[in-house]
Amino acid sequence: MPKCLKCNQEVPVNEEGIAPIYCDACADRAISRAHRGVYTGTLRDFPVTSALMAINVAIFLAMAFTADSFKAAFMGFSGEELIRWGGNYGPLTLGGDYWRLLTACFVHGHIAHVALNMWCLLSLGRLSERYFGRWFTLLIYLLTGIGGSLLSIAYDPGRLSVGASGAIFGIAGAIIAGLKFGNLSIAAGERRSVLSSVISFAVLNFLLGAGYLGMTLNTDNMAHLGGFASGLLVGLPLATSITRSQTKNKIIQAAALGVITLLLGAGYYERASSAKYKNWMIYAAFSFEDKDYPAAIRVLEKGTAAEPGNAEAEAWLGDAYALNHQPEKAITAYKKALQLDPNLAEVQENLRHLQAAAPVSEKPSK
Repeated sequence: MPKCLKCNQEVPVNEEGIAPIYCDACADRAISRAHRGVYTGTLRDFPVTSALMAINVAIFLAMAFTADSFKAAFMGFSGEELIRWGGNYGPLTLGGDYWRLLTACFVHGHIAHVALNMWCLLSLGRLSERYFGRWFTLLIYLLTGIGGSLLSIAYDPGRLSVGASGAIFGIAGAIIAGLKFGNLSIAAGERRSVLSSVISFAVLNFLLGAGYLGMTLNTDNMAHLGGFASGLLVGLPLATSITRSQTKNKIIQAAALGVITLLLGAGYYERASSAKYKNWMIYAAFSFEDKDYPAAIRVLEKGTAAEPGNAEAEAWLGDAYALNHQPEKAITAYKKALQLDPNLAEVQENLRHLQAAAPVSEKPSK
């Protein structure tokens, strides 16, 4: 009877007369070693993952030390602080701050948020660098992070979204696509083990984010889904060798990433193009409901600059200034609104009240 090459124990022959080279115990140990080998090495061996983690942590520390209170790092930063540091807020992102699609991937709401994301990035980032290489791992993070941000604001334009989780799900999606459908040169046992682990990670976190595990979290599952779907698209061409020429394969892979980048850009352009008067007025209304008057002011300032003949928007801008304790600017906005539409009775009343309450030096001369 055939024997195991490792321990010399007899191994069974299957129905086709073929025997494995290792017994079950030795095969399990080999798979376990391969799995551990994926995670060996210092952070120096994975420079892109290390750099991405360092940037995320550095930004979080900068936010903590510049916040009104250091407690915010533990209790959660305010929406205003998150927006100021580059959070993905639909009214501003679709209003022209397209860079927020990317910067939001480096901003976190509190210490537990950044700690959990960095732990996940450490594990998945090292896998990605091992399978796809350094620079492609960086591109996966950036492109899938943008993909997650896009789906987030497409689904809920009034939501403020931050965090690296969209990009992390993107890395997970790329690894799954590469292992399942690509032709990466790795052992079959390692392929099965890693694929099972990453799929379990994705499914568990999707269920957790959707609230199916009995926990209510403020999770942006649409950002997770957008990043994951983008990762599936990115992972396959990166893990597939179409020709024997390594140079040609790199060119093909770069071209595929270029196409995906164009698709993401087209998605943003289409969504932003539809964010005209109706949409940004709705976004401003969201801000009023949340009593986030600075956000309402930013949206309305951009909106009125784009549509200077909109009397209603000027009136709303005056309201936002007044509620944000900026009476001089409110008076100016109300006057513009009345120039465009003299029949706005409520605006006339608000203007009279503000002018009556203004200091003597600021009251209009008769």
